[in-house]
Amino acid sequence: MKLIAAFITTTLLALTTQAQQPIQLKPTPKTVAWGYYDAAALPVMRIKSGDTVEVQTLITSSPTRLEGAGVKPADVEQSLRDIYKEVTNKGPGGHILTGPIFIEGAEPGDVLEVRIKSIKLAIPYAYNAFGPRSGTIPEDFPYAKMRIIPLDAKRMVAHFADGIDIPLRPFFGSIGVAPPPAAGRINSAPPGIHAGNLDNKELVAGTTLYIPVHAQGALLLIGDGHAGQGNGEVDITAMETSLIGTFQLIVRKDMHLKWPRAETPTHYIAMGINEDLREAAKLAVREMIDFLVTEKHLTRDDAYQLASVTADFDITQLVDGAKGVHAMIPKAIFVKQKGNDDSITLERTVCFGTCPAYRVTISSDGTVRFEGRQYTKTKGFATGQISAADFRKLASEFEKIDYFSLPDRYVPGTKECPRVITDMPAADTSIRLKGRSKSVEHYYGCENSGALGKLTALETKIDQMSGTQKWIK
Repeated sequence: MKLIAAFITTTLLALTTQAQQPIQLKPTPKTVAWGYYDAAALPVMRIKSGDTVEVQTLITSSPTRLEGAGVKPADVEQSLRDIYKEVTNKGPGGHILTGPIFIEGAEPGDVLEVRIKSIKLAIPYAYNAFGPRSGTIPEDFPYAKMRIIPLDAKRMVAHFADGIDIPLRPFFGSIGVAPPPAAGRINSAPPGIHAGNLDNKELVAGTTLYIPVHAQGALLLIGDGHAGQGNGEVDITAMETSLIGTFQLIVRKDMHLKWPRAETPTHYIAMGINEDLREAAKLAVREMIDFLVTEKHLTRDDAYQLASVTADFDITQLVDGAKGVHAMIPKAIFVKQKGNDDSITLERTVCFGTCPAYRVTISSDGTVRFEGRQYTKTKGFATGQISAADFRKLASEFEKIDYFSLPDRYVPGTKECPRVITDMPAADTSIRLKGRSKSVEHYYGCENSGALGKLTALETKIDQMSGTQKWIK
């Protein structure tokens, strides 16, 4: 019996590890879009909302130019050679973009949440180049020049020249979805409502980009890797390189945006994009005001004033046809009021079958936030509402079972759970109430008597009062 239990545990661990591995997408002649975004493009991969994907991208230059600038032929990626040799469906832009990726459930009007989990260098060099018909001041530089810049992945610096080492902050210049179908094929260079070639250096690992969806499946494309860049990108290129990024992609049914937005661990970011720099700045201001009104519940007057006294408005880039301005407002200024952050959370995991996996959070004002993960009708996020009085009733259920005195964990291997059954789901609850916080892990293989029976009944009550069934079945 012990051997069987150990085998099942090992098998489940292997399945879980396999499920957690990112889905890989590498650039080949059949998995890239050269220079365009298009709602009619055929997807090269289909994934579910919540899946994690590892996407490899290629430097935006030809093998011939790289070798002419001093790169050794052996250091030019074979995939780049293959794509330059075999891809004939090109333009009107010049970026080699990996994808498109079809995300199931994404519909026009939704938002695609792109969580940038990690970014790694794929090659040990980058380039910077300018030409006589591009950049901010081509009249001052009526010729072309290209520089190869060695990258030190161990020290995370770029060796620009003797005495000049630049800290690396790798990011993808272009992360975008298909434009509305009526737009047809659009140039990969100018950013827009589809995001695309934003060239926003803040979008490093650990940040999140929110993109409005315009076509079924979103059709995400990623490319234009940068090892680093200055705001403005004034000569038209950054430190251009090949990158490998890991992204979690989530369809947001509860968000509706006109323009891309972003979030870092420390700031919220609004963006303005227009051919006229002043109009781009105005749009960034309006987008920041809209964010503060809808997400922070300020009046428009207060939002305008807060943007003026705390937000930084930076030039994203000046050279992509449509110019960009991004506004950054620090999260630290939003100090929570005491007694206003009470919440209840229930999180259920999958079993060795088709048990629904999801997370539901109820705020003290009755706002319900649902995240469907697996085996649920709704994948990604949805919102609902109960009354504040119902929240208080549910909180009283926690008090009835003396929740704050329960052990933190009812899982196999603890004295509270001597049984070991490996094919059952788990439910984790947590509550923040009147300045106190408590979480309890509850594995359903730990019987259902005594305190565990009361905990199971509480979990069921949370589902009932928050109405999760409408998102599950």
